[in-house]
Order: sequence, then C-alpha cells, then structure tokens
Amino acid sequence: MALQLCPVLGDHTYSARVGTVLGQHFLLPVESTRPQRQVLDEALLGRLCLTPSQAARLPLHLHLHCLHLPGARPRDRPIELLAPLPSYFSRTLQCLGLHYQ
Repeated sequence: MALQLCPVLGDHTYSARVGTVLGQHFLLPVESTRPQRQVLDEALLGRLCLTPSQAARLPLHLHLHCLHLPGARPRDRPIELLAPLPSYFSRTLQCLGLHYQ
C-alpha cells in the first residue's frame, strides 16, 4: 500500500516511506527512510478521537477476512476460512463512518 502512496493505518514500518509536500504524496527511497511511528494528520486524529501518543500505539489495520483453499484432493470441495474483524478495527470503521459488510 505504501508503494501506492496509501499506507495502511497503523503501519509503523513502511508508512515513513510516503512523504507529503503541499498536499501531494510521494514515495521516499528505501535507503533514506527508517521505520518510525506513523504520523496521522489532525483531521484523522480528530475523527478517530485519538491523541498523537495514542496514534503511535495504533495497531495495524490490515485484515484478511476470507481465505479460500483448494481441497486436499481434486474432487474435494474448497475450504473457506473466515475471520471476524478485531474490535479495534470495527471501532475505527465506525469512527470513520464506514460500514463493514
């Protein structure tokens, strides 16, 4: 996601690679950046009801909801594994006015 200039919320490893100048995002070279706590803008902090120190401890918001695996044998039905959203993730979606289906 950082390569798409849209780091994942709570990504304290790769989010430092995305810089912003005059509202324009750009990718910084790997050799010039070190992992650091993700910095969120004031508007997002306000919508999430977080302080900057709380945002520094924000967990990674990356979730695999459904995984389809092929059956062990060709005639076996595929296996579907489902994982519910963690509560912190659901709360974040609610704070941002997004709906999970």
